[in-house]
Amino acid sequence: MYPILKHSHMTLVLISIILFEIRFWLFALRNKPKNKILTIAPHVIDTLLLASGLTLAVMLGFSPGNSPWLMYKLIALVGYIAFGMVAMKATGTKRWFGFFAATLCFVYMLMTAITKNPTFFI
Repeated sequence: MYPILKHSHMTLVLISIILFEIRFWLFALRNKPKNKILTIAPHVIDTLLLASGLTLAVMLGFSPGNSPWLMYKLIALVGYIAFGMVAMKATGTKRWFGFFAATLCFVYMLMTAITKNPTFFI
């Protein structure tokens, strides 16, 4: 069960970032994604992603209290969501700042998950 859940989680991570990138670039070039699928799918994928992550954490006995890397990853997730909203709703420089900050949060979450070290960059 664990390998299936882990690989599902990793696949959902990949789909989530791809959808974010597609939606951002469509928004930046056309001002709004017209496709209803691109409006709904990210919410479904991100909900499944969060559910699979929580299930993995419970299954493996990880919690923010006993695994500091998980706490930092959850904080970065909040940043990713907030900056993603800025990227999708703001205009001009704020939009680009939101995009780059959200992408940076994503990379931080990815590297923290891989290394299990919130200060991997030091």
